[in-house]
Amino acid sequence: EELLALAEKNELKVWSLTDHDTLAGYDKLVALQNALQGSDFAKPPKLIPGVEISCDWNNTTIHILGLAFNPRATSILTFLSMQQNRRQKRAVNIGQRIQDKLKISNAYEKACLVSGDQLPARPHFATLLIESGVVESHSEAFKKYLGAGKWGDVKLFWPAMAELVEAVHQAGGITAVAHPFQYDMTATKLRGLLDEFCRLGGDAVELAVPNISHGHFSWMVDELVRRKLAQSGGSDFHGTFTPWCQLGFFPQLSDKVPSVAALVS
Repeated sequence: EELLALAEKNELKVWSLTDHDTLAGYDKLVALQNALQGSDFAKPPKLIPGVEISCDWNNTTIHILGLAFNPRATSILTFLSMQQNRRQKRAVNIGQRIQDKLKISNAYEKACLVSGDQLPARPHFATLLIESGVVESHSEAFKKYLGAGKWGDVKLFWPAMAELVEAVHQAGGITAVAHPFQYDMTATKLRGLLDEFCRLGGDAVELAVPNISHGHFSWMVDELVRRKLAQSGGSDFHGTFTPWCQLGFFPQLSDKVPSVAALVS
C-alpha cells in the first residue's frame, strides 16, 4: 500500500513494477487496487505487468525487462517458476557460505525473515550482516563478501537470452535490455549484445536511467536508431536499498527514438 501511495504521490500516470524473476509484487498491487476501488483512495496510476528476468549471454548475466504481457500466460509463469527454483538454490548456498565463513547460524532462515514473502537475495543477506554486527552498511557487505568476485556472489546458470525473449513474446509482451551500461562491457561487446538481442526479436533498451552520462545516453541513442529498437525509462527504485533513486524519476526520453509506450498501446 505504501508503494501504491508513493506512485500516486509522485504523480505517475503509467508504471510497471519489475521485480526480479517474480510477479508476486505485481499480483499484490493488482489485488490492492481492486480492494481500493470505490474507496476514498484516489484513482491509482495504470499498472502495466512487468518483471526483470536474468539470463545468460556469452557467459555474462544480462537482465531483460518483460513488459505488458499476459500475467497468467503459461509461458511466462512456467519460465518464472524455473527462475525462482534457481534463485532459491542460490540463496541456500549463500546462506551456507555465510554460516561456514562468518559463523552466523541459520543464515538462510534469518535472511528469509529479512526478505519477508520474497526469496532472499544478496541485499537481504547484506541486511543480515548489518544486523549481526559483521558490517556497518550494505556497501561494506558487498565490498567485502557479497559483491562480484567475492565468495558470497554465488553464480547461477541462467537460461539463454533466446529462451527468455521467446517466453515473454509468447505471453504477448515486449522485451527490453535493462540498464545496459551496468554490465561493464566494451563498446564492441555491448554492440554484440544489441545485435544478438535484435536477431532474437528483442524490442527495446532501457535508455533513461538514473545517473546515465550524457555520453552514454547519446551513444545508445545512435545504436537504437541504427537497429530500430525502442527505448524505455526506469527509476531503478529499490526502496531503502537505493535511497538515491526515487520512484518514477529518471532522465527525459530521447525524441529520436520511439518509446515502449507506442508498443504497449
